[in-house]
Amino acid sequence: MSTTLQRIGGALALLTIAFAILLQGKPYFTNAARPARGIPSPGVALQMARNLDEVDDVLGDAPSPDREVMRVKQYIDFGFIASYTALFLVLAWMLSRQGGWARVAGTAAIICALATAFFDVTENIAILRILDVPLRRTTPAMINAIRSASAAKWALSAVTLGLISVLFWRQPAWFARVIGASMLLSAALIFYGFADNRFFVYQGYPAFIALAGIVVTFFRLR
Repeated sequence: MSTTLQRIGGALALLTIAFAILLQGKPYFTNAARPARGIPSPGVALQMARNLDEVDDVLGDAPSPDREVMRVKQYIDFGFIASYTALFLVLAWMLSRQGGWARVAGTAAIICALATAFFDVTENIAILRILDVPLRRTTPAMINAIRSASAAKWALSAVTLGLISVLFWRQPAWFARVIGASMLLSAALIFYGFADNRFFVYQGYPAFIALAGIVVTFFRLR
């Protein structure tokens, strides 16, 4: 693998981690935000909200402090989207350069990564649109716009992770295969998340391991 691409990939993985940490930091949601179905993240709960009551559980009625927190989180998320998309594209390009069927997998990963970003941005815009809308004027179409974009984003991100994991499974080093396994586990948890939305949050743990592994691997001394 190209040393230059590895350095770029390592930097992008580090940037993605930084944005993920920012998303978990201030401002915090108030105690009034009580996501439905035991989902531990208000952001994910809103993405998968099924009805007006579940929107109310997270945001309350407009105006509310939690709506302003959600607004800030969405703006930070645009940076997160840019960083993980760039990382996906670099890793997919590295895979496609290996030739053979890896070229096909890499090309497919590029397409899926771009589609993931498109639906993630679409989701954010849909969320921002409802933040100033009172509950009585929030329509099922507004809620479905968020949920459908989110579902597409999650599914495509899982496929992208699965494809990109091939890059690391093809490496002889055991640590690279740990990264690949973490990506596959994250993808599997995402797919299970459609049955139990809490797992959209839990997939972040193996995803973080994969990101940290990429940073360590791509920046290691040679």
